[in-house]
Amino acid sequence: MRLESLNIEQVENIYNERMSVDFPADELRPLRIIISTIEKGMCDCYGLYDGNELIGYAFLLKKDNSFMLDYLAISPEHRNKGIGAKMLKMLKEHYADADTVLLEVEDPDKAETDEDRDLQSRRRAFYLRNGCTDTGLRMKCFQVPFQILVLGNSKCRDIDSLRELYVSFYRMILPKEVFERNIAE
Repeated sequence: MRLESLNIEQVENIYNERMSVDFPADELRPLRIIISTIEKGMCDCYGLYDGNELIGYAFLLKKDNSFMLDYLAISPEHRNKGIGAKMLKMLKEHYADADTVLLEVEDPDKAETDEDRDLQSRRRAFYLRNGCTDTGLRMKCFQVPFQILVLGNSKCRDIDSLRELYVSFYRMILPKEVFERNIAE
């Protein structure tokens, strides 16, 4: 398996063919916004390949030498085989020199149903098992409560700096009025 940088055409294909299956509609930004972040140098996009087959992908927002995992998915037929863990390890190695790599995971403590709590707890445990650390920062993004994690080591350690870094990614991609209505502690 290998990580390869994706071009805009590949990103468009992934968006149209896979992201609508891998993510709920309310979690997907419009394709034009994703393309715009790539064109402005604010997003790294990688495909995970096994031979010529794309089996996973990751999109990371970037600001200076810090990053935030925006989308990560493994093809349904390849899930539960340790491939997501391998991909996170590859990303951790790829971004070893980054100042900080943030991740959002839905806060299971705020889940509304037992089913949601179980799913969110499993997702959180996956990230914690695979090189992520809970920062203690809790944020709401579009009314969804998140726990903020870091992948690997982080030069950004105190909660105020982590909060500022987190919100800076959304300031970068959202219009001011949308940001002010939807990003909060």
